[in-house]
Amino acid sequence: MEPRDPRAQGAELQQRYRTAVAHHKAGRLEQAHALYDQVLRAVPDHPAVLHKLGVLAHEQGDPVHAVLLIERAIERRADDPAYHNNLGNALRALGRPEHAERAYRSALSLRSDYAGALYNLGALLSDSGRLEESEALLRRCLALSPRQVEAHLALAGVRARTGHLREAEACCRRALIADPRHAGAHFELGNALRGQGRMDEAIASFQRAVRSNPKMAAAYTNLGALLQLRGELDAARASFRRAIELDPRSAEAHFDLARLLDELEELEAACAAYECAAALAPAMVAEILCHLAIVRRKLCDWHDAEEQRAALLAAVRAHLDDPAARRGLPPLTLNLFAAPAPLRRDASAQQARAIAQACRESRAHTAFAHARPARDRLRIGYVSPDFRQHAVGTLVAPLFELHDREAFEVYAYALVQVDDAFNRRVRDGCDVYVDASKQSPEETARRIHADEIDVLIDLAGYTTYSRTAIFALRPAPVQAHWLGYLDTLGADFLPYVLADSRAVPEGSAAHYSEAIVALPDCFAVAADLPIAAETPTREASGLPEDRFVFCSMNGFQKLDPRTFAAWMRILARTPDSLLWLYEGTSSAGKERLRREAERAGIDAARMVFAPRGPVPEYLARYRLADLFLDSFDYNAGATALGALFAGLPLLTLPGESFVSRMGASFCAAAALPDLVCESEAEYVERAVAIGRDRLLAASLKERLARARATAPLFDGPRFVRRLESAYRLMWRDHLEGTRPRPIRVPAEDTGSGSIAQKV
Repeated sequence: MEPRDPRAQGAELQQRYRTAVAHHKAGRLEQAHALYDQVLRAVPDHPAVLHKLGVLAHEQGDPVHAVLLIERAIERRADDPAYHNNLGNALRALGRPEHAERAYRSALSLRSDYAGALYNLGALLSDSGRLEESEALLRRCLALSPRQVEAHLALAGVRARTGHLREAEACCRRALIADPRHAGAHFELGNALRGQGRMDEAIASFQRAVRSNPKMAAAYTNLGALLQLRGELDAARASFRRAIELDPRSAEAHFDLARLLDELEELEAACAAYECAAALAPAMVAEILCHLAIVRRKLCDWHDAEEQRAALLAAVRAHLDDPAARRGLPPLTLNLFAAPAPLRRDASAQQARAIAQACRESRAHTAFAHARPARDRLRIGYVSPDFRQHAVGTLVAPLFELHDREAFEVYAYALVQVDDAFNRRVRDGCDVYVDASKQSPEETARRIHADEIDVLIDLAGYTTYSRTAIFALRPAPVQAHWLGYLDTLGADFLPYVLADSRAVPEGSAAHYSEAIVALPDCFAVAADLPIAAETPTREASGLPEDRFVFCSMNGFQKLDPRTFAAWMRILARTPDSLLWLYEGTSSAGKERLRREAERAGIDAARMVFAPRGPVPEYLARYRLADLFLDSFDYNAGATALGALFAGLPLLTLPGESFVSRMGASFCAAAALPDLVCESEAEYVERAVAIGRDRLLAASLKERLARARATAPLFDGPRFVRRLESAYRLMWRDHLEGTRPRPIRVPAEDTGSGSIAQKV
């Protein structure tokens, strides 16, 4: 048999190689692999085949084999930049970024205009946080290849991370010009729009992403989050469920579903979803533990409470100390668990930095100036999502109409629009009411600036539906927060907080970034609340006629083992008493409280749970109780003010934080300073003494009834005059160019009439 012509054999191998490459490009990987192997058996050191087999191994999820094959190819042919570029891709997949960077740079040293290597190196450096270098490389790539969609999207990611969301949006739109159906481009555009607060546009972008790629789990997750914000809870749940179905290991989807279930008060399911998220994403553990801790409180799940609290605080501290941590934490959680003041301060400061960073681009191109024409009246703006039936809304609704209209104009900016009696009262009490519920933070800030607001008050802080970014843009010359978030915000763009000297004593002020504006008497007021004239009967409320009724209508999340144990000791020593609680929405929580009572030797039947009801009837039923028992770590707030307004005395034990000192402020301002205890033992003894002495209990109610006519806690007009004094004093410091400093508002009015407004 004659040997084959070498030229014919070479041509045949070359044809097989070309056919293998064609199969490879078409995605027919098994056919490609078989032909590559045939060529390699004939020519074992064929560099092109070694390279292609390495690329194929990488595409099939075997980066170790890919690296070995491509390195063999480079040993035989080191001058092909594609080999080095693809080696970099395999090394990156192996988690060896430094080696991958060297490979990409080798490719660029052979061919400086290699767009693929420029993109890959830029993306790698972006992942490692070297954003300036990444941006330069990606811009070079796009100069060479303007229609490279992935490079546009990588650049969008870099610009978004540096706070340039409008530029990120522009990058995504350029990617969509190149490929209008690119799911990833619609997804990243949705992220850029969401970051600017343009929620409806972001929703539309995420919807286009899932239409282009129905298996894009991350788009369903982000879509669900925005649908939840818009109040479309069933649609949000379906979107999260679809994301989890597509990617069961998505911690983000489990986490967002948990938050939705929490809002829907499906607490056991929320707990399970949070735990699943924590198992999938140890790097998110601090944030997840914060949310999970609140759900467990709502469920009255105090199993290993101290261990859980210690784990929570340790995780938060580790998160705050991690320079790579980018996600903010919900600081409000730390108040519920009596976290040390430095930890609360640091968590708030991290949140403020994240907000400021996200607003950096908007801040640069708004750059609000605050020159004002002289006018006779100071313009006050209140910003809140809670001008509605809400703890804040019920307290502030009666106040706006009390402002001195000769000296002040009152504007309200509603971040959530709900048409109820409290919202209508706010609207009627303002000079100008703005529905900002559909606006982005920048749009609302522009409106505030155009309205020439002088003193802008944040009534939300870091609470649900707040938009602290509005204040980060500094649309008003004087900005402060009050009532909605009772702790430091750690934000230089909100340099004042309105409080009082009992809620934030001198020693606590050191842990605040804000200058404390100390109102006389109390930081809040219980004025003109909508209480029903008719008092329900005890029988109708499920209460016996002849028993002493201790009461606490806080949500379950404010209850803790220490407080509940004290209450059980009180019940044990006052056998003719019972404890009247708000039933909440968790049947599991009620059952746990009953078991805790039985464990303490108290018949669970001595706990009666009150259902929800309309605010006027809810306030009127306080008249049936004999003494309100405050919780320790997080006092009753609007709940306590409602009880006192209805004539029910409050027994309280102040702690170290603002939220644990509310009751002390309320009692002092209601002429009941003797109901502020100095120790847990005194709290128990005082409650027992009152519970055993019906005459003493009646005398306390009589004192409170008399105080309704004279005590500052119930005097709305006087409280508003003092608020106005605070605004004048902050404004005076602004006019004089004085940096924000502590202000003690005098008990007497600082004067009314015109305000000289020089700049």
